[in-house]
Amino acid sequence: MAVLSFVARPAPRVRTAAAIYVETILAMRVLVADDSPIVQGAITNLLRATDIMTVIRATDGAEAVRLAAEGHPDVVILDFDMPGMNGIEAARAIRERSPTMPLILITAAASEYLIATALAAGFAGFLLKRDVGEDLVRAIDAVRFGATFVSPGAARALYERFLPSARLA
Repeated sequence: MAVLSFVARPAPRVRTAAAIYVETILAMRVLVADDSPIVQGAITNLLRATDIMTVIRATDGAEAVRLAAEGHPDVVILDFDMPGMNGIEAARAIRERSPTMPLILITAAASEYLIATALAAGFAGFLLKRDVGEDLVRAIDAVRFGATFVSPGAARALYERFLPSARLA
């Protein structure tokens, strides 16, 4: 006579989309490269206030390239104007090792040439420093999931160059 036995298995854990999103945010590692300790500190505080727990900090492009290779961040934020290797050069070096690494460029001023150069170098995000407080977290979310993000202040430079008769709000 055959005896059947059943082993009770626990029910699969059901996680909501919101719970998965929170777990992803909490596990995120962001590299911030800026030569200004004030800007770097402000960005770090902003990210920590939004529960992004790991912030890796670099003070120049060469250090950013090294830390991107060693630290394997989920997103890299580079200032354009840094001593030695600028943000564009650092992005190209990071792209050689990590072609899919999401990159965001922050800069004090925008021109259509700089925006085009940044996008051609592999940046998926472009923000003016004055827009960082409002738009950085949205930019990080966008580039992490494969989208491109250009802050409103930077987009204005494109509109003014290519659509000079457009009325912007």
